[in-house]
Amino acid sequence: MRWAILLLVPLIGGCAGEPFVREPLPVEHNTDPRALRDAFARTVADRSISDDTVVIQAPFRNDLAVLGVLRVDRVAGTFELVGLNHLGVKLFDLNGDRQGTHVRFAIPPLMKQQEVLVAMGDDIRRMYFDLLPGHSAAAQIERTDVKFTQKEPGGRLVYEFGGRPGVLLEKKLIGFFGAVWRVRYYRYESQGASLYPRGIVMDNSWFHYRIIVKNRDREIQ
Repeated sequence: MRWAILLLVPLIGGCAGEPFVREPLPVEHNTDPRALRDAFARTVADRSISDDTVVIQAPFRNDLAVLGVLRVDRVAGTFELVGLNHLGVKLFDLNGDRQGTHVRFAIPPLMKQQEVLVAMGDDIRRMYFDLLPGHSAAAQIERTDVKFTQKEPGGRLVYEFGGRPGVLLEKKLIGFFGAVWRVRYYRYESQGASLYPRGIVMDNSWFHYRIIVKNRDREIQ
């Protein structure tokens, strides 16, 4: 995978360790997994528009950042993502649906590296769609979290819930050699009856990169 996209966004200086700190999780006492799942389902907004700083970490490179404007419609199963540099110049414009990711615009050097943009779009879908395990998923109550596991093409999809109120903490696809991709949700902010994640970390083992999403503003519709 060639990282031409990383040459077009500003350096922000590398940093080691995790980008967010998770608060200690309470012990799960007499938790009803289905009730936990259904309660979180009621907080998931159907549509949203967010303004984010997206940090990309790739092997042997400094951390790099792009400003992102993301529109998500979970009912229609679609998203739109516009990426800007620090001067506000548009670098790319993606949209996606249940069939895949489409590059609507990219500056000339990026048009030659569309596989990078498509990979990012696929990870956007993993971060913001399919946030609930299926009703047939197997549930396991552990000390500070509840895990749901279901079979998917390519492995097992695992959801981890915890906290008060109970929220989605992690989602990952486990293949034969371990996690293919893993997304963690750290900070949520409430708007009315809805919750919105303000800190997301996506690790893609297939392409060997990490995407960190730091939400700056959002509108839940």
